[in-house]
Amino acid sequence: MFLDDSKLFERVKLYARTHNRIVAEHKKLGYGSDGTVWRSRETAIKAIHHEYNYQVERDSYLRLREANVNSVGEFALPRLLNHDDDLMIIELEIVEPPYILDFGKVYLDIPPIYWNDQQIRTNAYEEWQERFDSHWESVAAAMAWLERLGIYYVDPRPSNICTDGLE
Repeated sequence: MFLDDSKLFERVKLYARTHNRIVAEHKKLGYGSDGTVWRSRETAIKAIHHEYNYQVERDSYLRLREANVNSVGEFALPRLLNHDDDLMIIELEIVEPPYILDFGKVYLDIPPIYWNDQQIRTNAYEEWQERFDSHWESVAAAMAWLERLGIYYVDPRPSNICTDGLE
């Protein structure tokens, strides 16, 4: 069962108070099955529904930060600024398109078991190619680059990978 936004926002308010941030409930940047993102004056604050999704998202951003990676190919990646394990909140810099966001459904270090099934993977790539059309090659290259860091990004969609600004 997902928490409603009001319960998520209670966690965001608590985080904001302890980290000297100002966040208004109506300043939502986005939402999805993993959580909801609000904008503070300078940052994005994401409250995540489930512990597993929080852990893989946090660990992905930590891995990117440790590798000093702020972009893959033509896509910006927001830097992790802070996180709170008790509140399951991550705080990120705000990036402009084109960008890749939302690492809550990735697999770390080991690909999903179905990744080795050539037919499933072919079907997935065909669907993703339709989604991203002329930008698919850039998206696929970015996903391959993430895989070299042990981040298997298996949820590419336009709400997570913004191609605005690509030629």
